[in-house]
This record gives sequence, structure tokens and C-alpha cells, in this order.
Amino acid sequence: MEYLQELSNDFCSLINDNNESNVIIQVGEETNMKEFKAHTLVLRSRSSYFRTALSNNWGKKENDMYIFKKPNISPDVFEIILRFIYSGKVSLENINGSKAIELLIASDELEFFNLCKHVQKDLIEKESEWLLQNLLPILKILSKHQTFTILFDHLLKAICSNPQLIFDNHNKYLELDENIMVQLLKRDDLEMEEIDIWNYLIKWGIFKTNHLKEKDLSNWTKQDFKDLENILHDCIPSIRFFQISSTELYDKVRNPYKKILPKELNEDIVKYFMKPGSKPTFPKGKISARIRIINSAIIKSTHAALISSWVDNKEQHYDCNKIPYEFQLLIRGSKDGFDSSIFHSRCDYRVGTVVLIKLKESQEILGGYNPCTWQRSYLDDPWTNRSSLDYQNTTKSFIFSFNGKEDIGNHKLSRVNYPSNAIYCSNSNGPCFGCGDLWMTGNFGSSKKTSYKEIITESSNFFADEYEVFQLIRK
Repeated sequence: MEYLQELSNDFCSLINDNNESNVIIQVGEETNMKEFKAHTLVLRSRSSYFRTALSNNWGKKENDMYIFKKPNISPDVFEIILRFIYSGKVSLENINGSKAIELLIASDELEFFNLCKHVQKDLIEKESEWLLQNLLPILKILSKHQTFTILFDHLLKAICSNPQLIFDNHNKYLELDENIMVQLLKRDDLEMEEIDIWNYLIKWGIFKTNHLKEKDLSNWTKQDFKDLENILHDCIPSIRFFQISSTELYDKVRNPYKKILPKELNEDIVKYFMKPGSKPTFPKGKISARIRIINSAIIKSTHAALISSWVDNKEQHYDCNKIPYEFQLLIRGSKDGFDSSIFHSRCDYRVGTVVLIKLKESQEILGGYNPCTWQRSYLDDPWTNRSSLDYQNTTKSFIFSFNGKEDIGNHKLSRVNYPSNAIYCSNSNGPCFGCGDLWMTGNFGSSKKTSYKEIITESSNFFADEYEVFQLIRK
């Protein structure tokens, strides 16, 4: 390894050896222009771009020197590339996100594809927050370069796991180019209800069809529908129409927008719901549901990532694609029932469970984490305090709340204050945290501040519209 390092250093020293150099590369323009000298032998061996350029005389030749002009590449970016050409190494410690994107584009143009991979991985690792803050302009750049697949896929995954990044009240998604929208719709991991995807797509199509923005749907002409169909032509096949309920399919898809759907798709929809078991024939049509990181009717992957970071006491929230736990569903109230006996039969001997409760009166979500089990301890010692057997002692449990499924920002986290009363275990009750901090019996629940540090909800008594229990299994 020392020999390889020495070899790399020797080659790198050639950058400053002007005696044998026979190429001048002028980068930048006007006051920000700089000349770099290089060697044809090195350039040919390291880059297919320069191999072709030198063979086809793309640059002019003066006094046995090849001269190339690259005004679209800044001197500081090319200096990094030149060091990579000669040493095979690159240091990105002192460059920010925007300069790294410049380096990425220049590396792609000069066909240094290994450098492209390295820069993409470095951006993901060190500039993840900056990438999300500049998501749309970066996506536009990436979509125009076929070699930027690592970073492009990373950002699409980020959107899929947290659609609010662009599908929010600010309507950022309206700025998406068609090719990016198509790529998003094709993905199996886009965590949105299919009818919501359809509604957003219709709004996006109308936005792209300028003359329809201010026009009432009841006044649309045949040509108006044709114009919208042209915009959405490549997007419609990626909608999972058969994952939409028949009511919503009629009210929000076929009734208002039947004229933009292909004839074969219209026939498939009618047949699918009127003739159970029939399979779609429309090209590229999909029946299967999109795959989610967590199989929950209450929360999304972003919530799961946040809860996982709380479990591990991480100050920095986990990325959705790096959640260290598998969320294994044990019980869902709407499917399995709310009876306490069902809860205990499925959850008692499971260690490390997350409880989720969606309130009937609002969109509020309550929950808690139990690192212990849910079964009571049974001892025959008559001197034992029986009430103490009903509690699990732990310092690692916590309870929490979210304002709703679409609002992860407004949350409350309350860790246990009295560990000896952290988890209450009773066959008469469902999941219970503390001495009443978060209790459930059937689909009725209550919450008050006793054993945990903070109150998590103003709803002291509530009915659960849905509840789920997951066991967290480390991957």
C-alpha cells in the first residue's frame, strides 16, 4: 500500500511539471479564466472524453500544444478534476453542496464516471439536508443526466417515504418536469393513498395545461379534455386504479375524467368491479398495491423513522431508508378487534412493542413504546405486594402524539418519570402506560399526566377509531 501511495504522489507531481506537458486547458471565462497544463498520455489513459477529443482534434494546436477551451467549467472545479486525473483521489471536505453539483456536472461531461459516483455518495452522506432544501432544482439537473442515478434514486426515495417534501400546501410538485413525475408514479414505494396520487396528478396536469387553470370543469370542451389527456398520457398507466375504492373511482376518476382515460382502461375498471376475479388488460396496468416501509393504516414511514430514533435515543432522526428496525404488525383493531383478550393473546410475550392509536374525534395519533412485555408477573409468595406485579419497571419506555398522519412536525414526546410504574399489565385492559398516562380498554381510552414527564394530549378521554401494535425487530 505504501508503494501505491508513493506511485500516486509521483503521478500527482506531474501536474506541476510543465517541461513535458503538451496540452493547455482553458477553463472559465473572462476574469474567472485559468489555464491548466496537462499531458496527452495521461489524459488519453484516464478519460474517454479526452481520448476522443485528442483523436478528433476538437481543440486547436499551436506550437505542438493542444489547446482546449472549457468556459462552462470553473477553475476551482477543474482543479479538483485535474488532481483526480493524476492521483486517482479527490477531497471534497471544503466544497459545499452547490459546488459539488458543479463538480458532478463537469465530471459527467468529461466522462469521469467513477468520480461522478464518488461525488454522488459524498453528497448523500454529508449534504442530505441541503439536498432536501433544494430538492426541485437539483432534481431537474439530475433528470437530464443518465449517469446521476445514485443521487436521483436517493431523492426519489426521500420523496416517496415523505411525500410532504413536495406534495404540501405550497404545491411544489406542480413544478416537476414530466419525466420526474413519471418516474415517481412508477415507484412501488410512493407512500400515498392512490386516490390522493390521482388528485395531485390531475392538478399537475391542469397546471401544465395553462388555459385550463381558471376554467370550470363543467365548461370544458372536448378539446380541453384532449389537451389534458396529452399532458397525462405517459402518467396514467402508472396509476394503480384498482387500489382505489369503487366509490372514489366513480366520484373522482370516471365521472369527471372518463374522457381522458384510454378506452381499454375504462373497460377494465368496469369489469374489475362488476366481475370479481377479472384481470386488467390495459398495457402496463397494475393491480398490486404500493409497498410501504411500515404496513400501517395510522402512520407513514417518516413517523416510523422518528419513533425508531426515539427508541435508540438518537438526537438526529433516522433517514426513512435507514430505519434499523422492522415493524412487524401484531394486531390491528379494525381487522382483529379491540377486545383486551385479543391484545394479550397476540402481544403478551412480545418484547419491544409500539402502540398506535388514532382518535375517533380528531386526526390526532397517540402512542407509546414498551421495551418490556405486556403479561403480568405471577408469584405464589403471599408476602409479595400484588399491585407491584401489575407493573413493569423500565427507564426506556415513552409515550407520544402526532397531530395527524400528514403532520409529523407537530409532535409531543414524553419519557417515563417514574420507572417503577412505567408499564401497567392487566388482563382487563389493553395497552396501558403509567398510572393512567395512556390507557386503553376496548376502544375506549384515557390520558393524564402521572408517571411520564409530559402530557401528550388534551383529550383526557377518547374513543379509538383505529389502533395497531407493532413489534420492533432489529434488522
